Amino acid sequence: MRSARRDGILGHGRTATGPAAARRAVLMSAQTDTRSPRPRLDKRAILRAHPFFHGLSPELIEQVSSHAITRSVTGGTVIYAKGDPGNSLYAVVAGTVRISVPSMEGKDTIFNLLNEGEIFGEIALLDGRPRSAEVTALTDCDLMMINRRDFVPLMRDHPQIAFKLIDILCEKLRKTSEQVEDVMFLDLSARLAKILLKLAQSADQSPQGRKISMTQREIGQIIGMSRESTNKQLRNWEQRGWVRLERGTIVVGALDELAAVAAAGGDSRKS
Repeated sequence: MRSARRDGILGHGRTATGPAAARRAVLMSAQTDTRSPRPRLDKRAILRAHPFFHGLSPELIEQVSSHAITRSVTGGTVIYAKGDPGNSLYAVVAGTVRISVPSMEGKDTIFNLLNEGEIFGEIALLDGRPRSAEVTALTDCDLMMINRRDFVPLMRDHPQIAFKLIDILCEKLRKTSEQVEDVMFLDLSARLAKILLKLAQSADQSPQGRKISMTQREIGQIIGMSRESTNKQLRNWEQRGWVRLERGTIVVGALDELAAVAAAGGDSRKS
């Protein structure tokens, strides 16, 4: 999804009623979308295949399925905004979502991108407090949602679910610590190389390489750098033939070279 598309969706709402109202307006419009629905999702099959629920007994899968709600959203939809009530857990069935925190100036800090097989919304689900971040569908997504009032009793009665959630929280905490370390100790080139390698893992393959459908501004928001600084480094790598810059897309062809930059903590060849 290109930044222009997102700005087009939210920009009008910001002018009229401010950021929070605009984000909720997008969410409400998605819920009332009159376009032809996608095929109905098989909740039991999804639960059996999803990494978080995989391995649960058939009886427990049936119980969870009875509480689960499936939902399809289009790219650009705000699934929930920061400060919204934390009353549900989400699982990504298909697509990619973006976890971010918006500023009053309309700029976002992107914390993470989650793909098929991952969950989000677990922090507010557990403590019952408002959402700590905003979640936006980066692509068209299929989601599964379980309400807090149904999920908390399941954890209480079935400790294996609680332990799975604890494992995920620990993993996310480790990733957050690594992200802070990267910002503190790695230079721009190493941070950029690391995020390109991560995004390339789930990107489409093209004859030229892995095709990452994100803008330079969005990638800069993930690594804590301006679009201008991000573009300068990408142009440098494009001259070497490591990447190819297209409108709203970065094609990564030299994975080994980028891995070497990330491992070294920076690019020794600045020009």
